Amino acid sequence: MEHHGRIIKLLHASIDPDPNEDSEFRFLVDNQSVKYITISGGLFEPPDMSFEPALVSQLPPFPPGDWNTARVSADAATGLPRFEATEKKLLPGITNLWHDVRIDYTELRMGRRLKSNVYEATCARLGSKTVVAKFARFPWEIGHVAAETTAYEWIEGHDIGPPFLGHLAEEGRVIGFVMARVGGGKGPESGFRHAQEDDLPLCQSSLERLHALGIRHGDINKYNFLVHDGRVTMIDFDAAFRPASTEELKQEMQRLLDQLRDTSGRGGVHSVA
Repeated sequence: MEHHGRIIKLLHASIDPDPNEDSEFRFLVDNQSVKYITISGGLFEPPDMSFEPALVSQLPPFPPGDWNTARVSADAATGLPRFEATEKKLLPGITNLWHDVRIDYTELRMGRRLKSNVYEATCARLGSKTVVAKFARFPWEIGHVAAETTAYEWIEGHDIGPPFLGHLAEEGRVIGFVMARVGGGKGPESGFRHAQEDDLPLCQSSLERLHALGIRHGDINKYNFLVHDGRVTMIDFDAAFRPASTEELKQEMQRLLDQLRDTSGRGGVHSVA
């Protein structure tokens, strides 16, 4: 939305349930630069902070200049919101850049949100097909996405997970990756279904291929096994570990049937990545 002559888009919010504590926000400014802003606790009402028009309309004008982090707090004299400080920080990024392709965040046209940090998207450079982008919304999430990026390097070419299409960058630093969408269609579960007890042989075959590489998946809930085209594709490798011992791999395989039988809903979000 337009705000004091600039285009401000709220990308992500991490709102503390305690209104007196700070909350964190990720904004896209003028469709080209990403700003990370901390809003001091007690400054705005929590419902306003989760609704882009209400939040942006209460913010002071975004300062000019080359900065990527800032804090908004109450002016001591007037009580009105003000930018207390802006700074150009060297934010953490993924360093294991094993794939040749790098895609900028602004190249993606985001579609359906599948998880808090997973989106369907399209990218002109990747053709007309819908892809899936997974990334760190905030700097403290880099570790998990970096671990999964490395796991995709381990399984590259082994027909275990979705094809890895490239690293996802934000103003130079890498914050995530883009992968092929599992199955076809446009709905969140079109073209695949989550595994069930009857799919045990297919799931065992996929897990065996992973274990043959000495990798323990680490989270074999049934929603991480996508059944399609007579086979299974595994997802969510952020807890993967290598080298795993023979006993660790054996124990993970032994837990698989119970995971497929599980009815608790653990891990049950409509995700394809």
